Amino acid sequence: MAKRGMMDQYMDIKQEYPDCVLFFRMGDFYEQFHEDAVVASEVLGLTLTSRDKKADEPIPMAGFPWHALEDNLRQMLKSGHKVCVAEQEDNLREGAKLLERVVTRVYTPGSLYEESLIGTDEVAGLAAISTKGEGIGIAILDASTGHVWTMEHHGDERWSRLLDDLLRSNPKELVFTPRDAEKEEFRSVISQLDGVTLSQHTSSRRKGRDSLKNILDVADLGHIDLDDSPLAMDAAGLAADYLAAMHIVDSIDFREIEVIRPEGNMILDQTTLRNLELTKTLSGEKEGSLIGAIDNCRTSMGRRTLKDWLLRPLASREIIEQRHDSVATIARSSKRLDELRDSLRGLRDMERLATQLSYNRSGGRDLVAIGLALERMPRLKAICTEVDDYLLNKLAEELDILEVMKIDIQANLNDEQPLSLRDGGLIREGVDETLDELRKAAAIGHKWFKDLELKERSRLEIPSLKVRHNRQIGWYIEVTKTHLSKVPEDWNRRQQMTNGNRYVTEELVEWEEKLVTAATKANSMEYNMFRDLRDRCRKNAIILGKISSQVAQIDVLQCFAEVARKRSWTRPVISDSNKLIAKGLRHPVLELQTGFVPNNIRLDKKRRFLLITGPNMGGKSTHLRCAALLSVLAQAGSFVPAESAEVGLVDRIFTRVGASDDIRRGRSTFMMEMMEVAHILKRATEKSLLLLDEIGRGTSTFDGLSIAWSVTEDICNRLNSRTLFATHYHQLIGLEGEAKGLVNMHVQVAESDGELKFLHTVADGPCDDSYGVQVAALAGLPRHVVERSSDLLGFLEKQAKGAKAGERGAPTARNAGQSSLLGFIGQPQVRIEIDAVGKALRDALSKIEPDAMTPREAHDTLYALLRILGDDK
Repeated sequence: MAKRGMMDQYMDIKQEYPDCVLFFRMGDFYEQFHEDAVVASEVLGLTLTSRDKKADEPIPMAGFPWHALEDNLRQMLKSGHKVCVAEQEDNLREGAKLLERVVTRVYTPGSLYEESLIGTDEVAGLAAISTKGEGIGIAILDASTGHVWTMEHHGDERWSRLLDDLLRSNPKELVFTPRDAEKEEFRSVISQLDGVTLSQHTSSRRKGRDSLKNILDVADLGHIDLDDSPLAMDAAGLAADYLAAMHIVDSIDFREIEVIRPEGNMILDQTTLRNLELTKTLSGEKEGSLIGAIDNCRTSMGRRTLKDWLLRPLASREIIEQRHDSVATIARSSKRLDELRDSLRGLRDMERLATQLSYNRSGGRDLVAIGLALERMPRLKAICTEVDDYLLNKLAEELDILEVMKIDIQANLNDEQPLSLRDGGLIREGVDETLDELRKAAAIGHKWFKDLELKERSRLEIPSLKVRHNRQIGWYIEVTKTHLSKVPEDWNRRQQMTNGNRYVTEELVEWEEKLVTAATKANSMEYNMFRDLRDRCRKNAIILGKISSQVAQIDVLQCFAEVARKRSWTRPVISDSNKLIAKGLRHPVLELQTGFVPNNIRLDKKRRFLLITGPNMGGKSTHLRCAALLSVLAQAGSFVPAESAEVGLVDRIFTRVGASDDIRRGRSTFMMEMMEVAHILKRATEKSLLLLDEIGRGTSTFDGLSIAWSVTEDICNRLNSRTLFATHYHQLIGLEGEAKGLVNMHVQVAESDGELKFLHTVADGPCDDSYGVQVAALAGLPRHVVERSSDLLGFLEKQAKGAKAGERGAPTARNAGQSSLLGFIGQPQVRIEIDAVGKALRDALSKIEPDAMTPREAHDTLYALLRILGDDK
């Protein structure tokens, strides 16, 4: 039988984990070989070298020291790779000549529970999907908190809803079967995900459910409310089986599986989430987003819960009003609010502490943090109990104090804990008599070495003499070169150095043995006592997780109350009507800036469609977003930035805002816009809220106007959705009185001596001018271009006034018996002298196909045109 070498061990482990980068422990280093070495050198910036350099095919090799493991893990996972860590055993097995390596942990981007690898407020979720027929089941697991969410979608909308769920939950890893990987719709979904590690895994329904039972530590799954969602159960099983197959965890103490049903929440699709900037701005920053403006949470779990509430606003009037009641109760008393905030201040992340405990990976500092958190619970419970409030009372009732566990921790552990569990300093003095005696013996030994240093310095007249210790040679006496002649003959040299020597004596060795024996026994005893304590605490890990959930909800409620008090937000009236009414409505982010102008909004049975006209920069888009954020905040349970408000429950918010394209899939700005509009017209209901900021801009004027006109009619006459439509097509204002529920509104401006002042107020009635030329002047267009634009505008308006309604085949409103809309503008006949530069511009412009251009191409073309202008620009 051939002798097995180190590379055989490496290849055995690599064969078991082929899709992982293997960190293979060799002494004080973690090494990578073959393709893993190439990957590690690229991602981690390691030097790529080789093993067996003289061989015909040297093996690529890279490595890093053991203490850099966490940093390199974080970097490798961030780049989307999975990592398998193989440690070497401490002792040789009987008859073996080579230390064995064993896999201690597999890390994947979606299965992390260490806060140091995830980030305080982040979630490293693992998503899994299962499909059958026209249904999709989704499960999302957060190993750092023990949460599991499941959803199930059916019908034509299932793939878009899957994408919405994935973008909202933002998992770091997606598990799916090879069968689903072949589906074109699924490939379309994953092409729109960024930063998600894709993992294929083969399983069966039976195997998945067995894995789910094992991971939940239950005999059957009857207690899970998924009888009517078999595909969601399959997805959860696929995720559990994947974790088991990867040997990531033996058991996870998941507290519960939360079933999210579409009818229970307002639906916010990917476009709406992006446009409303709920959790991050369009540039990806938290600052400037809604959550960045209102996050006054005191805890990490509170911040995660706040994000969840904003991304999944409620659709139940009863539960919304319970949250509003609690916010009102807390905000009513500044003393109560301050007490709540003080009780929550400085709490460590209890959710993740509970998860670490369930994995048996808690350190001394973790248990001390749990003890300190539990110390706060009686006061927190009392504050929530002493008020007459259903939700706060309910949360307090479920807030288990775990007094015995707290006393156990605080009676046994020192307040200040070491980083390592093996080096002592864990257990309080007085807990165990034997441990105290061992510590005294170790302390006597330490004092002897200190006294030895002072004694020998004096006796030998060597002031620089030192008595020190290191892990390699133990205790020693160090003498510099200049004093080597004074070293006694009975000292034994242990180590020769450039600037001196290190020595030991018989007496020093004897005392070292006494000290090491006492310290080793004490440290071992402390470690065992700590493990026993941790095992006792671990029995309460699930309860601790539930406590953290209650604390997180209380934290969000006090956050809402704090914002309401500080910023004069008001409690909205929640109704089952189709109203959306607010007086003095403000934008929750922009109001933090000085000079924000509040506005009123009214959507009801007679005013279902607000057609808003006026100049750019006048505040149309802001007004649209204010209406949407009003609904999101109210249905999340928060008060709202207004003097008064009534919010009829909204089932979905749709947005068609701004310009975007999809270069990867060859879709122009206009195509993307039309796809968004099509999605809205197919999915919106009478309970939906629609925000339309321009329609039809990416095509010719007549095409765009026709589309905007037709869409307006369809929403008014068929959907009856609450709608705000900002447009520059002034021809549409004639629909008031013809399209059901349509009301004209405009953003007001003041004009003086040809200069504009934006008032940012929204009022009833149409705008009398779009002020496009004036805005162009404000934007810095050359003066001669602005003057020429003004001349042409006057000519065109004169031509338009001379055109008769109905001329050139202008369509009429679809409603029989109603008058026709305003006539279309006729084509002006203008003669313009063109010089050489103008001809060059004309030739360049004639070659442009705007509908087929990407933003980058349009940007480059614009600069090419400016170069043609030269000095004339």
